[in-house]
Amino acid sequence: MVLSQVGIAEPDSSFVADLQLPYGDVNMAEKNQASGAENNLYNQYEEKVRPCIDLIDSLRALGVEQDLALPAIAVIGDQSSGKSSVLEALSGVALPRGSGIVTRCPLVLKLKKLVNKDEWRGKVSYQDLEIEISDASEVEKEINKGKDPTFGLSHWMPGEELISLEISSPHVPDLTLIDLPGITRVAVGNQPADIGRQIKKLIKKYITKQETINLVVVPSNVDIATTEALSMAQEVDPEGDRTIGILTKPDLVDKGTEDKVVDVVRNLVCHLKKGYMIVKCRGQQDIQDQLSLAEALQREKAFFEDHPYFRRLWFTGILTKPDLVDKGTEVCLYFLQKSLPYLENQIKESHQKITEELQKYGVDIPDDENEKMFFLIEKINAFNQDIIALMEGEEIVGEDDTRLFTKLRNEFRKWSILIENNFQDSYEIISKKIYKFENQYRGRELPGFVNYKTFESIVKQQIKTLEEPAIDMLHVVTADMVRMAFTNVSTKSFEEFFNLHRTTKSKIEDIRIEKEKEAEKSIRLHFQMEQIVYCQDQAYRGALQRVREEDMEEEKKSKKFGSVNLQKLSELSQESSMAEIFQHLMAYHQ
Repeated sequence: MVLSQVGIAEPDSSFVADLQLPYGDVNMAEKNQASGAENNLYNQYEEKVRPCIDLIDSLRALGVEQDLALPAIAVIGDQSSGKSSVLEALSGVALPRGSGIVTRCPLVLKLKKLVNKDEWRGKVSYQDLEIEISDASEVEKEINKGKDPTFGLSHWMPGEELISLEISSPHVPDLTLIDLPGITRVAVGNQPADIGRQIKKLIKKYITKQETINLVVVPSNVDIATTEALSMAQEVDPEGDRTIGILTKPDLVDKGTEDKVVDVVRNLVCHLKKGYMIVKCRGQQDIQDQLSLAEALQREKAFFEDHPYFRRLWFTGILTKPDLVDKGTEVCLYFLQKSLPYLENQIKESHQKITEELQKYGVDIPDDENEKMFFLIEKINAFNQDIIALMEGEEIVGEDDTRLFTKLRNEFRKWSILIENNFQDSYEIISKKIYKFENQYRGRELPGFVNYKTFESIVKQQIKTLEEPAIDMLHVVTADMVRMAFTNVSTKSFEEFFNLHRTTKSKIEDIRIEKEKEAEKSIRLHFQMEQIVYCQDQAYRGALQRVREEDMEEEKKSKKFGSVNLQKLSELSQESSMAEIFQHLMAYHQ
């Protein structure tokens, strides 16, 4: 995936793309006069915004949205708050009002700006049903078919059901919006008694996603501090990075309260990081009078320009539906740029996971009997190669796994430490035995002469104490590490072939038991041989010489500092015969 085309910084509020709304030829003279500046903005839009939008659209077309969360805009608010009017402002098509589709299931509105094409096309999709639309005036009629039981949406639907409305036109912005059911508190008609709880649960499912921008629609004549939709948005987005407030129905504001509404729009009441917008859309009477969207835009502009309070906000870029489109696209662009690197990593991780899973299944089993035999031979050969690699310490392991040879090397290191500790732990026992011999069994020998029988008895007993720990370590290595490693190879090769996998594991266990018995026999034989105390003269003399030199160094240090060495050997130095036996034992230990 190439992301270099979209690696730009967060846009500031001055960035306004040329997003034309479908309002016919409104103010064509003004548009022609500013065509030069608009073309520059349009070129900037095509250069910076289009690659992001196209990439996300490509991911949606590939079905990535089923497994990964793609950026989108969710529209939430109370019933009759003006959500449908806001969607009309963005899409340029009339949507059902009142108790229509939004009270039954979510509506995904996908807008795509066509380049170099002067056409309008749409499509309504629900489950396996798709309806192609060639005219914007047909959208409301086609969606209203949801009231027909044959369409399957004659009642409240659970959160997994949704309708998709795709609109492609040169006069719409590149946005994807999710119109969620309006928050309600009383069940109407055949709606379930807990409809309010269900709707809140559904809304939270969508707005909780970190990739979703939340447009909170609130009527201007409502106390915003008590708005449940805004409270839900702030709960899932406490930092306010992805929440935009939209005030509707400014013409219904009571006289004397206009200043409070202006304060809300100026972000002085309930602060939002992304701020507020205010728009005036078609009312119910306008719809009944069949007021066109283009005429509604003209009336909205005139309303704000002539209003004694709202006209002060005219140049702030937070009034009218065109400003809303710019703001929505600006925030969406920022989230697209922010999400793409994360999406790239998600796709790579998912691709690797699926690839590894597919590799476990391998190729399909052929139908021809001869080909089946070759298939089986190839599987067995691959298994054998993996076993050989395992035995040679060249097996392929995961990032967090360890090769078998490394595990065995660690066990051998533990065994070396155990041998060393065995001699150190037996120090007191050896001292007592030497002391007992000197006091009970020494005959005509002069002090300083080593009694070989005593020396031999101590060495044999020290070796004997290590035999059973060695057998225990053998069982740990074979029963745990080796068996697990070989079984993992069988699982990797034959997991999808139950009988073959079971037979292989059984054979592995039989061989393991057989080889373990042979290894145990060899270990015990080795310990029997070690019971014969023997060492080459030259090697033993060298070890004994090193031990004696170390003792002499210790004696010199103790005399130099006028202190007594605390080590056991120095404590016994007063008895020359005991010291001599200790020196021989230490030399033989080395």
